[in-house]
Amino acid sequence: GHPIAAFFVRKKPKEHGAKLAIEGLPKGETLEGKRVVIVEDVTTTGGSAMKAVESARETGAEVVLVLTMVDREEGATDTFGAAGLPFRSLYKASEFLKA
Repeated sequence: GHPIAAFFVRKKPKEHGAKLAIEGLPKGETLEGKRVVIVEDVTTTGGSAMKAVESARETGAEVVLVLTMVDREEGATDTFGAAGLPFRSLYKASEFLKA
């Protein structure tokens, strides 16, 4: 019964318009003081998601979890572990690649 707010993080800000790294928030709203989850479709090393984590933190958000649909199991667990971030996946690549 409660809507979930969402935003997206660009790899780099657009050259025109608002030139923001984080977009999709309602006008006047920020991530300051908010607890957020970074969601990815597929995670390999975790590098892209860590950039999103850093962008969210720079705006004052508290990142409480990184969630991916598929973990390719190529280093993301270690990346997020080293950063002290909980990491969860719905599926792991090994579940699909079983012989």
